[in-house]
Amino acid sequence: MSASKARNLLIVGVIGVVIALILIYPRLFATMEVELYFSDAQAQLLVVETREVRRNNLYQNTVEELIKGPQSEELGVTIPPEAEVIDLEVEDKLAIVDFSQGLVEQHWGGTTGEILTVYSIVTTLAQFDEIEQVQILLEGEEVKTLSGHLKLEQPLEFDPHLIE
Repeated sequence: MSASKARNLLIVGVIGVVIALILIYPRLFATMEVELYFSDAQAQLLVVETREVRRNNLYQNTVEELIKGPQSEELGVTIPPEAEVIDLEVEDKLAIVDFSQGLVEQHWGGTTGEILTVYSIVTTLAQFDEIEQVQILLEGEEVKTLSGHLKLEQPLEFDPHLIE
């Protein structure tokens, strides 16, 4: 191959990479405003807080923002910060969220605490039209309960009675 042909191929390749970056870059860093549900000051109901999250891997990014906790000092944390999202898949309107053991091992317990934790996840994910039910797993396995009060063997649906 001649030097001029090699140079032309290199130029075409560089132009292709630049075009690909121009097309892909906005998708990777585009954001969307989502609703996150945290505990009210009395730890009885869920209260919405909006936040911008990256659209790339939207559902997992949303739950990870929920784990970070509220920005408002008037709202309370619902998920232990040690909890990590291992995987989150959505299929046939069902979100399956796989958490690390930190969700259970670091959970503070109590009936209301458990309800607020679980339904902060369910309510936050149910805002998306593609999700009607949420199944919580721990390290890839079904879990009966987080702290003994709420059955988690079946997928859960949004419950408007828990929203302030």
